Amino acid sequence: MVKLDRVGKVYGDHRVLHDISLEIAAGEVVAIIGPSGSGKSTLLRCINQLEPPTSGSVTVDGVQIVASTPPNTAKLTHFRRSLGMVFQSFNLFPHMTVLENVSLAQRRVLGRSNEEANDRSIELLTRVGLANKAGQYPARCSGGQQQRIAIARAIALEPKIMLFDEPTSALDPEVGLEVLAVMRELADDGMTMMVVTHEMRFAESVSDRMVVMADGVVLEEGPSADVMANPKTERVQRFLSAVRDR
Repeated sequence: MVKLDRVGKVYGDHRVLHDISLEIAAGEVVAIIGPSGSGKSTLLRCINQLEPPTSGSVTVDGVQIVASTPPNTAKLTHFRRSLGMVFQSFNLFPHMTVLENVSLAQRRVLGRSNEEANDRSIELLTRVGLANKAGQYPARCSGGQQQRIAIARAIALEPKIMLFDEPTSALDPEVGLEVLAVMRELADDGMTMMVVTHEMRFAESVSDRMVVMADGVVLEEGPSADVMANPKTERVQRFLSAVRDR
């Protein structure tokens, strides 16, 4: 579903990503972990072209974008339709109700009628446990509820791959559990997912594979339980010892 071939990203004189090559299969859940500043979030943004890579290529569901060739509108549309993204911040429209937040993109992107979009939105809000919030505004919802609304909004567009950029980092630990529970359900349903996270227990128990990054490179990757139990490099050992119980 996703293939990265020697993806690099440079800002001025600062190289953030160094020739990252990865493949993610359909239905696979991949956790991306590592210290702050290692390039994890930039990698996700390069995949969905919010930050176009400086070098290399990204292939999503059979369509390739090469850094040296500006993508056409059709390729960008394919990427935006195939990839859903949930950020650290919720990015909900404060002047719209919860229902309107989830329905808007369905009308604009998928061409659904108001009735179709609202019906689908209620289904998804029910799925994340927030159907009773449909008529309220985001400010009346807790941080965990707002992030669950953001997840509902993303999956309403029926993406083939979901990208999560530290979706619980701005939440209290107890509230974050609500969001992680929804993500577990998505994984159980077979959604292809890439998750940048510091939630080690979630990464170990939910993801099929773990990718450990530092300083813009991939240090290790493999089955999540194996990486957690038997890290091969001293740098990964130090990182995991610092965060293992979080």
